[in-house]
Amino acid sequence: MASHRARSFSFSRTRLGVSSNHYHRDKKPKALVVERQSEYAIDYDLALDNFGARALFANIPGEAGRAVSEDEDIAVVLIDADTVDLEKCLTVFRRLRPLKLIIVAGSDANLRDEYPCDVRLVRKPLVIRELEKEFAYL
Repeated sequence: MASHRARSFSFSRTRLGVSSNHYHRDKKPKALVVERQSEYAIDYDLALDNFGARALFANIPGEAGRAVSEDEDIAVVLIDADTVDLEKCLTVFRRLRPLKLIIVAGSDANLRDEYPCDVRLVRKPLVIRELEKEFAYL
């Protein structure tokens, strides 16, 4: 009777084991959400997941700028203008690589007519279909 050494049956040496030991990158595009304690935070996360994007969150403009500079996979930035300072966010993102921005703001928010980059505006109350349309446009 033939004996087999234990290492020949090691999981790491099987074809399945080798493929399972490799790190597979998540192929979803990333979207950065800049918001601070927004009542819509869970809606942003669920909507972006439904659109096929992975949501990352930042609380302040500086943190968001750092995330964009460190992660090249971030393609879209969603800014909740009611919970963070929109002008500071735009100042930070103006200095970085060109990004697609979606600004979500209430009806009483004062917004400029011109922005330095590709910006789409969605008004609150948030309708997921409108957000989906703007996300698809970008």
